[in-house]
Amino acid sequence: MKFFVCLLLFSLFFLPVTIHAQQDKIDVFIRNQMKQQGITGLSIGIIQDGKITKATGYGKANIEWNVPATATTVYKIGSVSKQFIAVAIMQLVQAGTLQVSDPVSKYIAGAPATWTGITIRHLLNHTSGLAEDPPGFDAMADEADSVYIKAAFADTLAFATGTKYAYSNLGYFVLADIIRIVTHGSFADYMQKNIFAACGLASTRTTSLAAIVPRRAAGYMGSKDSMRNAPNWVAMRPSGAFLSTINDMLKWELCMQQHKLLSLQQWNQLWTDTIKTPFTMDNEPIYYGYGWMTNKVNGKQFVHHGGSLPGFKSVYFRYLEEKTAIIVLTNADNADAYGIAFGVKDLLPVKSKRK
Repeated sequence: MKFFVCLLLFSLFFLPVTIHAQQDKIDVFIRNQMKQQGITGLSIGIIQDGKITKATGYGKANIEWNVPATATTVYKIGSVSKQFIAVAIMQLVQAGTLQVSDPVSKYIAGAPATWTGITIRHLLNHTSGLAEDPPGFDAMADEADSVYIKAAFADTLAFATGTKYAYSNLGYFVLADIIRIVTHGSFADYMQKNIFAACGLASTRTTSLAAIVPRRAAGYMGSKDSMRNAPNWVAMRPSGAFLSTINDMLKWELCMQQHKLLSLQQWNQLWTDTIKTPFTMDNEPIYYGYGWMTNKVNGKQFVHHGGSLPGFKSVYFRYLEEKTAIIVLTNADNADAYGIAFGVKDLLPVKSKRK
């Protein structure tokens, strides 16, 4: 009996030390990367095997006020926002309000003849042929999405719809406006009620300069030797519209893993109904689904997306088979968020296979 008691005490003593050592390696790695890259502030969240193992911040959310970055710091997340819009569309599909095969012209009044073949699916996976950004887009002007959409009516398509992949923020402007039209309310209100609040994301919201947003991070740009405040875009771009925190993004990951809001089939559709892109990762082709990129890493599916706005970089990694996610939010647009996330993944313990 004494042997087993000693063994139990030994295990309880060394288990926390092992976990602490793993976290220390990540802390050291991130701090070194921040120093090398001149990153102002960074927050990270990690889920392993369906459980939160890390949620913390490093550096400063605001240099001028000497405010530290934490798991509750609010960042602009850039194009990581696209997945939320895709989920909103799939909610409306689930409700029978629309179908991804529906033509855009069914909802967008006055759409030109050149848009006849464009479907909602083409917008989701960037195969519509629409330009990357709306013509005349002004980041410092507060214009309705519909204004920019109508401005694009006169443009010719960059390629025949459905024939290739080319990233289009404009396509997500159109998706946001379709949400507004079919729900008979504002895009922001729909997202707040049916996506963010429904998953308990208390700090996630559409970007606004006018609103009081507690713990909002300032954005910075330039090298570590010439750091300066980034321009604060007035325009709320549906393609990169949202503010969020690490704590909220971890809740969102668990929402996905637990198949809330959507059926399992519809969640999977986001990263399985894909189009091949011209990009590769480790010689593996990268595909684009609905607001997510996906490819194989060591023979397993890897789902990911980055985000970028002046003063901010973000990245979201999902390793589906491992129920593991790594989310990195920064307030420095010179940050190599992808490189940091890959470095963190290399430091995570490899889950041993059960015999």
